[in-house]
Amino acid sequence: MKRPIPLLRLSPEAAGNLQQEFTKVLTELQELSRFRKEFDRQLAKLIGADAFQLHKNTKHSLLLADLVKEAA
Repeated sequence: MKRPIPLLRLSPEAAGNLQQEFTKVLTELQELSRFRKEFDRQLAKLIGADAFQLHKNTKHSLLLADLVKEAA
């Protein structure tokens, strides 16, 4: 039988600091995501749809290879 995981108790100050850090990182992640989407759109426009699809397929293949290596 599994034991329940105990809750982490934080002081109000620590919880506030953690929330501020989370908000800051989330904002940065959203900005990077927006930048990447626009970058990909402009890249596809410059190099053409077929070349861009090849670029995306290569990227996905590398990610898949990393996952297989990690799972092994």
